[in-house]
Amino acid sequence: MGRKRRRKRPPEFSKKILTEAKIECWIITAFGLFFTWKGLDVTFFCYVIPVCWGGYAIARAFYYNKAKAENAIKLRKAYQKAGLDAAPAEEQFESAMNEDIQETY
Repeated sequence: MGRKRRRKRPPEFSKKILTEAKIECWIITAFGLFFTWKGLDVTFFCYVIPVCWGGYAIARAFYYNKAKAENAIKLRKAYQKAGLDAAPAEEQFESAMNEDIQETY
């Protein structure tokens, strides 16, 4: 009976952006399908739907890169806290932060 309820943490801002972008894309796509079904002019949707989904893809890419960098930082801190060799975590952290395209020609 004396349990304390933990407050649910609000989602991160970047997750809110992803969720809102996804909802926006599906709404616009649904309107496009509805207009097509009714036989109305869909010229506008020919341009808006790809732009919408492209923006969502870019938001996902930035979110995944951010998450990768955060996980590398957490891993490095966990290794250091446990007193283990942090070299693998350091390498992963550096590769996550330096996402340069290397040419192998």
